[in-house]
Amino acid sequence: MAERVMDSIIDKKAKATLIKTIKVDALINGYKKEFDIDVKKYFKTLTEIYIYECESTKLRFFYPFDIEGDSEFYEQLQKFDWYYMPWKWEHEITKNALIGKEKILEVGSGGLGFVEKMHNLGYSITGLELNKSSIKEAKDKGLKVLEESLELHAESNYQKYDVVCSFQVLEHVTQVNSFIRSKVDCLKSGGKLIVAVPNNDSFIKWTDGGLLNKPPHHMGLWNRKSLLKLADCFDLKTEKIFYEPLQYYHVNWYINSLIETKIKPRKTIYKIFKKLKLKRLLVHYVRLNQKYINGHSMLVVYKKI
Repeated sequence: MAERVMDSIIDKKAKATLIKTIKVDALINGYKKEFDIDVKKYFKTLTEIYIYECESTKLRFFYPFDIEGDSEFYEQLQKFDWYYMPWKWEHEITKNALIGKEKILEVGSGGLGFVEKMHNLGYSITGLELNKSSIKEAKDKGLKVLEESLELHAESNYQKYDVVCSFQVLEHVTQVNSFIRSKVDCLKSGGKLIVAVPNNDSFIKWTDGGLLNKPPHHMGLWNRKSLLKLADCFDLKTEKIFYEPLQYYHVNWYINSLIETKIKPRKTIYKIFKKLKLKRLLVHYVRLNQKYINGHSMLVVYKKI
């Protein structure tokens, strides 16, 4: 049985409270069915895992901490075309925030899309990545991507970079405090820390973000409150926050989630919805208004004080 209260993983002065229990069998069966990936080894002999919420930052995180995926797990996910998209909304936002002379560190270079594009644009950019296949591909392309942990990199690169960024990485991290501290250590005074994560206040909350929003894939559940509170825990000032508009490749996810959680439970409304074949009308409406609907992710730009 899990403890009701434990130490927060981000604010060392705060506690975190147990808010939910998840059956491991459901995760193992889900990953096998949806992705044909066997995740049993990551849970060892566990039958349950837990979600805690930090009292000060409102960050929710999974426990135990040693159930995150390894390089092999991500190599299996990499076989899906949608997993490492070469250029995404958060990449464009970050590029537009730069003036052209910054020395950049990208933590978690994954599919290499950002590091390759910025390299080709003439930026001095270094990537950190633990996925061995990505490291090999980066070497073949002449990109500076190191197979090195952030904490180790920070020891020999103190205040070296103008920008430190990560895209869809922080939600995979269990040692959040040391991870953010190492990012800040790599930054020059006045440098920018840029972080993009899934927004758990967006439509993804209707289905808890789906299976990939749980271990061994995701280990933290971030939202506006928890991201903004980062500035209070470290030497940072929040400069700007961006919300991703609903992307075309997430429209079906949005529609299906809306139907399953908001329409289907209302039996009378659902009968009318089906009888009048209103799904096509709903899809048309959503596509017309995509830019006004908060999508999957959010991005925050911080300044090192």
